[in-house]
Amino acid sequence: MRVRPQRYKCPHCKWDFAYRKRRCCPGCGTLLLIASDMLSDTELTELRSFWMWEPLKERWDYIHDWEEHKREAMQRFQEYSKARIGGLAQNEQMRQPLTKWIQ
Repeated sequence: MRVRPQRYKCPHCKWDFAYRKRRCCPGCGTLLLIASDMLSDTELTELRSFWMWEPLKERWDYIHDWEEHKREAMQRFQEYSKARIGGLAQNEQMRQPLTKWIQ
């Protein structure tokens, strides 16, 4: 899985380039963020909207509102973890130790 693209294609002006100077597209100046940029939550909150590289989909996603995006991601994570915990609990019920030993 790639954390960043090998070549960048700006989602705004479709400019194709290999080096992203100052986290921006050289053609139009659109802010393009990747995971290795390491911005804090307060910096992302101040920016509010930006383009972020999605490595699983291998495309740029536009984040309209960082706070809303963060809430939705936490909700999806909680649903995923509840499903995982629920699945583990069902497996534990199925794999209980035998009460009578064969002698």
